[in-house]
Formats: sequence, structure tokens, C-alpha cells
Amino acid sequence: MKGVEATPEEQERLATGNNNGSLDCKIPTSQVAGPRSVFHSTRVFMLVFLSGWVLQGMFLTYFVSVTTTIEKLFKVESKTTGMLLAATEIGQICTALFLTYLAGRGHRPRWIACMMLVLAVGVVGCVLPHMLYGTRLLDVHLDAHRGGAAPVCHTDGVNITHCDPTQINSTKDRSSITAVVIPWLFICLLVVGVGQTGIATLGIPYVDDNVGSRQSPLYMAITIGIRVIGPALGFLLGALCTRVYVDPLSDPGYSSDDPKWVGAWWLGMVFIAGFIVMLSTLMFFFPRQIKQELALPPPKKNKEKSEPFFKDFFATIKRQLTNDILMWRTASSVLHLMPISGVYSFLPKYLEKQFRLQTHDANLVSGLGGILVMGLGIITSGVVILKVVPTARQVAAWTAATAAIYSAGMVMLMFVSCPEESYRLLGAPDNTSMSCSVGCHCDGVSFNPVCGQDLFTYLSPCQAGCRQSEQLDNNTWLYTNCSCIEAGTMSDRAHQRFARYTVNENSTVDNEWSIGGVAVTGECGAPCTKIYLFVAIFAAVMFVHASGEVGAVLLIIRCTDKRDKAMAMGVIQFAIGAFGNVPCPIVFGAAVDAACRLRDYVCGLPAACASYDSDALRHLFLGLSAALMFLAFIMDMLVWSKAGRIDMNPGEPRPALLAGSARDAEHAVAAPAPDTQL
Repeated sequence: MKGVEATPEEQERLATGNNNGSLDCKIPTSQVAGPRSVFHSTRVFMLVFLSGWVLQGMFLTYFVSVTTTIEKLFKVESKTTGMLLAATEIGQICTALFLTYLAGRGHRPRWIACMMLVLAVGVVGCVLPHMLYGTRLLDVHLDAHRGGAAPVCHTDGVNITHCDPTQINSTKDRSSITAVVIPWLFICLLVVGVGQTGIATLGIPYVDDNVGSRQSPLYMAITIGIRVIGPALGFLLGALCTRVYVDPLSDPGYSSDDPKWVGAWWLGMVFIAGFIVMLSTLMFFFPRQIKQELALPPPKKNKEKSEPFFKDFFATIKRQLTNDILMWRTASSVLHLMPISGVYSFLPKYLEKQFRLQTHDANLVSGLGGILVMGLGIITSGVVILKVVPTARQVAAWTAATAAIYSAGMVMLMFVSCPEESYRLLGAPDNTSMSCSVGCHCDGVSFNPVCGQDLFTYLSPCQAGCRQSEQLDNNTWLYTNCSCIEAGTMSDRAHQRFARYTVNENSTVDNEWSIGGVAVTGECGAPCTKIYLFVAIFAAVMFVHASGEVGAVLLIIRCTDKRDKAMAMGVIQFAIGAFGNVPCPIVFGAAVDAACRLRDYVCGLPAACASYDSDALRHLFLGLSAALMFLAFIMDMLVWSKAGRIDMNPGEPRPALLAGSARDAEHAVAAPAPDTQL
């Protein structure tokens, strides 16, 4: 009741943060040092903090979702986009330890607000290349995809691969723009990484300090679970933006499934940056701590203020490095995050190449089929931990089990794929002619796949020996009189594919096939429903793995001294960045590039990969993820062997008290307990 002095039992609950699970720490007005505002509320802080964390996660996966567009527009390899993704982690490495040390002893909400502004600056910087070079780069891209038939067979010695002056100038222009934009994006993503550090490492300890240790699992589950919504929304936003043309005010005259299409890769970044700035403004209004102290301030407050910031920095670092449980848990965190980060860095591209999905569909599957399920797994595990109250060894054992299940699941997914494309010949650009088209001068012809009536895919009409072409619709050409395609035969499946095209008012393609071999624009890939099986297994594996994340974070917080919580999170963040997320996109990008079996060439210059070996892509991409997670399982078992020394519920009543009634346990005054039993 307002104005009534708190009882000793109520004061104890306030001191330990035990507020019966409420998301708002309610303190009698007479007990606080000053007037309370709406920002003196854990509920409001959680709303603002989690919104910022969601936007941070949105940007990361949004950038992943547009990497295929960036690769197509700038003609760069997956290793290059992997280096761009690694830049955010490099930024975190440069600031994680110092920021968490300084901010952990300062006004953490204001530090978070400043870092959110830094994050917004980096995001806006990623939009500048489009503002400065967007029109020029789009013209270059369209020059490379000029309308018209692909080069056909010429037996008169004409060099069909000759590039006219316009193409040569366009190629040089693209190279000069790429040489400027890629380093600029790397710098901007470094800045993004610096801004992410504050949100990731300061918010969780701030929440943990302002709630009771018994309610902490639920808060951790809500925090981590809702944060996972960010990456899912990032993929969904990427799917939406890639369906919008790069210049939203113009109509290109063709749809998103046309090779000339370029999605609005920059549009989502404007949305994300605007909301981050709004949230950072609100974050400045939160107090140093929400759980207000009682009337008398701590006696050491003035003394601590006079101490220099870096007086015990190295001593604090030494405490973390000599904490064996924290070190094994750090190694486990690195190995848990590497396969997850690596898979999601290139998952949309993997789905595009393996299951022949369009870019926006691959982004939708990546967001809905995996990340939202991860959020459900995290929240579910938090509720279970709150209700069951497991021991540290039980939590560590489940974390290890999730790693083993994930590794086994990735091995299973290596056997789920669509049938391989049936190519007549794949090889180096200077060795793509068959005996039937050896006189067609096809050396160095760009990758323009066509499907023959024999249901084989040819790298170009020239390789198929086709001598004539005729336009069927805006994006489709018919190639006839093809010497490498046997005339007079057509299977039922080929008949179904070709019958829908009309050559003229009175004739269709299937009426022309007996004259000579015919081919039509595009690959011969048939529809494949294996994507549904892939999504089912993938979602189940991600749900199980995510269910161990809340316990893993609690182990980190509970195995360290209370004053070192923020620093422990900083050590984890530093290690994940330095040994996990920095090399991870580069390594996985190299694995994807290693599966490339045919690289396209434009005017003699290497371009993006034209065709991937389906089997090699599965084995390298998913096999690497499974191997890394198996190493994480080994680290988890080491943590499990030592976890008996961790108290998961410091400050809670002793087990003897729990034998009494629930009412007695609720009002019992427990002796103070340390945050760790190490």
C-alpha cells in the first residue's frame, strides 16, 4: 500500500530482485532516492532494448539476404562477400573488451544508446554506394544483359566472342566502381560491428542485475528468443526488398525471375537505420540501474568513483582467463556459433543453387524455416528452466546433447537434394566445344544455358551447334538447326516443356522439332519437392539446438563473479569474433566457391560462378558445419565435467527451506550467497 513502510521480508525481496516474476521492479516510493518515471521500469527497458537487438539482427541477415544481388551486381565471389560479413566481427573484436570493462562500471544504458548511434552511422554508410553509383552500375549491368539471342554457331571463322567498345567500357566501369565500393562497404561494416558490441554485451548483464536470479532464466529466454526474431525479419525484409526493383520509381518492363532483374538491395537499410536512431534516443533516458537502492547509499560509493577506470583492468582479464569453466564454455560458444553463422551466411544462396529457388523465395525459407523456429526453441527452454530449475550439470549435459543432434542432422541433410542438372559438357571456358560443334568457334562464350529437346542442358546455343534463333517471348528464345541435338526424337517430358511455346500463329515448337534439333532458353531442371523435406529436418534441428542457448548463457553468467558479468560477456564476444565469426564467413565462402565447376567470363574477364557441383556443394557446405559442431560437443562435455561447482540460483533459499510450505519458502530470508562457488 502506498506510503506504508516495507516489511523486512519485502526489503529482502527487493534487495535480491525477487519480484515474483513481474517484468517491472515495483519499489515503494518512500524507499527510492528520487522520483520514478516510466523509464524506471524493467518492462520498458526490455521493450526498447529488445527492439534495438531485433533491428541489429535484422541488419545482419538482411545483408546476407542481398549478397547474391551484390555478387551479381558487382561480379564478386562468395569469398569477397564472406570477407564483408567478417568485417562486423572484426569491429566487435576491436572494442569488446575495453567497452565492456568501461561501460560495465559506468552508465550502461547511455553506453548502449551511443553504440546504437554508431550502428546507425554504419548502416547509413552502406546505402551511400547506391546513392553515388547506383545509376551507373545499373547501366553497366543492363549492358551486360542486352536483349537478343545468345551467340549461335558460326562456321565461317567469325569471332563471336568479340566484345564491342560499349561492352569493354562497361566492364572497365564496373571494375572501377567495385574497387571503390567493396572497401567502403568493408569500412562501414566495421563501424556496424563496433555499434553492435554495446547492445550485445551490455544489455543482458543490465537485465540480470535488475531482476532476481530465480527469474533470470525467463528473462534470458525472452531476451535471446526475441532477439532471434531479428534475423528472421531480416530475411523477410530481404525477400520483400529483392522483389522491388533497384529503382523503385521506375518500371523495368520485366519480372523478378528475369536475369536482368536487380532487387532494391539498399532499401531495407534505410528502414533499419531510421528505427535504430529512434530507439537510441529513448535509451538515453534510462537510469544507471532500475532496481533502486534503499535509502542509504553503499559506503564505498565515493571511493569507487575516485578509482581510475583501468586500475584493475588486467587483473579483471586475469580472473577471466584463470576461470577454467569460463574458458571451456568460451571455446564451446565459438564452436557452437561458427556452424550456425556459416550456414546462415550462405543459406539463401545454397537454397537457390541446390533447390533452384528464386532469391526472394530462398530468403523466405531461410527466415521462416529456421530462425523463427530457433526463437521458439529458445523461449521454450527458458520456460522449462524456470519451472524445472535444473542443476548446472544438467544444463551442461543438454547443451552437449543439442550439439550432437545438430551434427547428426547436418549429416542427414547432406542426402537431401534435387536431381543434378544433366549437362552435355562442363569444363574450362576454353574447352567447351564438343566434336559436333568444334567448328563453331565457341571459345570464351558467356554462360547462356539452353535446354535441348533431348533434355540435356548446353552451356550456350553455340556449344549445342545451333545456327538459327527466333524470339518466343520477352525472355525466351528458340534455337533451331542444332547439330549436337538429335532431331526426330522427343520424350514426353520434353514434349510437355516445349509444347507451351508458340513460334508463330499456326505453329508451336513441338511441331518444329522434326526439322532439326531445337533448344530453348534456360536449363532443363524439372520441378523438385525435396525442399519440403529439407525444411522439415532443418527446422527440427534448429529448434533442438536453440533449446540449449539459454542454459549456455546462464552458465557463463553464473560461473563468474558478479562484478565481472559484463566482462565475461565481453570475453565471450571477443572470442566468438576473433576465432569464430571472423574466419567463419570466409571459410564457408571458400567452401561454396570450391564447389564451383564453371565460372562465367565477360569479355575475357572472370565473373561470378555460373554452375555449382550439387554433390560437392552439399558435402562441403553441410559437412563443414557438422564437423565444427561435433568439436563443440567435445567442449561441452568438458564443461559438463566441471559444472558441479556452479550455483545456478545464487541468493535463493537453501534446499532445506524448500522442504517447508511454499508460503514459508517465499517469506524466508535467505543468507547472502555468492554468484559462484568456484
